[in-house]
Amino acid sequence: PSGCGKTTVARILRKKLKCSDSDFVEINASEERGIEMVRDIKKRMGFAPINGASRVWLIDEAHAMTSDAQNAFLKFLEDTPPHVYFMLATTDPDKLKKTIITRSTEIRFKEISLDELKKLIDSVCQAEKVALSDSVIDKIAETAEGSARKCLVILHSVIGIQDETQQIAAIESNDTKRQAIEICKALTNPRTTLTLMAA
Repeated sequence: PSGCGKTTVARILRKKLKCSDSDFVEINASEERGIEMVRDIKKRMGFAPINGASRVWLIDEAHAMTSDAQNAFLKFLEDTPPHVYFMLATTDPDKLKKTIITRSTEIRFKEISLDELKKLIDSVCQAEKVALSDSVIDKIAETAEGSARKCLVILHSVIGIQDETQQIAAIESNDTKRQAIEICKALTNPRTTLTLMAA
């Protein structure tokens, strides 16, 4: 799922692999997804690490790589230098070639539980010296839909608002699922006037 910590865990793992900042490359495959990206990796992967013990490439949204790029990338996985690691983060693993997946160590992530999201909110509130009611914390956790990133975005929109009613309203403005349901209801009701406003 989106926002559950895939990229964050990859960044933690690269530190465990003693990979320095100068030897760590993060690529967003939804922006750089073609054969040129793979050629650039090929040019650089043979070099020894500059400061650490390893070189790490984190390819985020790896499923967005083109078919040609995936085929070329597959050759790297078959003959990777011992100091090189590739980490592929994706929200849609079915779009990756099976030959890539079978050559990888697969770590599956799942949506974060409500209890864990509430703990996250509590820890941030304590660090920021902010007090929120249990009902507001519950509402944030529910609206986040298992995503730590979305949870923190919603929490940020609430911090600084003193009135609980306004806090709930701010949370609901981030509730895309609820908004989609309301739009569907409006569209199926011929008596409803639908007003769409830009944020």
